[in-house]
Amino acid sequence: MSVTIAVPATSANLGIGYDCLGMAVSLYSRFTFDRAEELTITGCPEKYRNEDNLVYRSFVLALEHWGEEPFPIAIDIDTSIPVSRGLGSSSTCTVAGIMGAAALTGRIVGRAEAVSIATQMEGHPDNVAPAIMGSLVCSFTPEGALPHCIRYDVNPHLKFITIIPPYEVKTESARKIVPKEVSLSTAVWQMGRISGLTRGLESGDVELIAAACEDKLQEPYRKTLIPDYEDVRRICLDGGACTMWISGSGSTMMAVTADGLVAESLRARLASLYPAFEVHVLECDTKGVRISYDA
Repeated sequence: MSVTIAVPATSANLGIGYDCLGMAVSLYSRFTFDRAEELTITGCPEKYRNEDNLVYRSFVLALEHWGEEPFPIAIDIDTSIPVSRGLGSSSTCTVAGIMGAAALTGRIVGRAEAVSIATQMEGHPDNVAPAIMGSLVCSFTPEGALPHCIRYDVNPHLKFITIIPPYEVKTESARKIVPKEVSLSTAVWQMGRISGLTRGLESGDVELIAAACEDKLQEPYRKTLIPDYEDVRRICLDGGACTMWISGSGSTMMAVTADGLVAESLRARLASLYPAFEVHVLECDTKGVRISYDA
């Protein structure tokens, strides 16, 4: 019997919610697990077909968390999520490994436990929480305690035009460029707008989303690492999107509209102007990770 784990891509930060907001979107990676005589991994570059593979390391971490011995498996990876573009590709691997371990050992794992184990691997829950829970999630971790994850339903009319350049922004570079300290006024600016953005995404109020999504913590600095940021933003806003944010640390950018025709028109225009880019119209994924079995 084999098991397939489907995990959605995620967009972290959503502009204003640095390191605390994340949203699952309708782009997926699928991982098939089977018990085997020895570890075999297919569907990824050869340099990752070994015990250092993140899917396998997460698989082992989960088994160790439950006090079980690792065993050899075959993993096949089929992904539509580009690597190192700010769409949570590493989180999908982490979540898949954990849920694959649970499925092959017959263990029932709740979302809270899955988020806790995944956070051990990733270091923070902003991507793994929505990948597991679906929808929009605000996460924080009290000192010495497990993550708290608050899930919000995103209005189904909202469309997310996802623009993926053919180049990376290294997470390390994106973190280095962000200031380590901010003024009290900047902190207050962020707090009010996070509340506004979550409410706007719930209600589908694009005017509220536009007013709230004005970040001062990270996007003014990180946009300098994305050469096409200003031009893409101008095209999106002039074309009817209410806002645009950098997805994770980039280089992916994501624009928002409640008008499906605007979304498709912008997708076509951006694909024409930037033929080397991937451009998708995505929706919020509401289910999170899925598990299916094949006899």
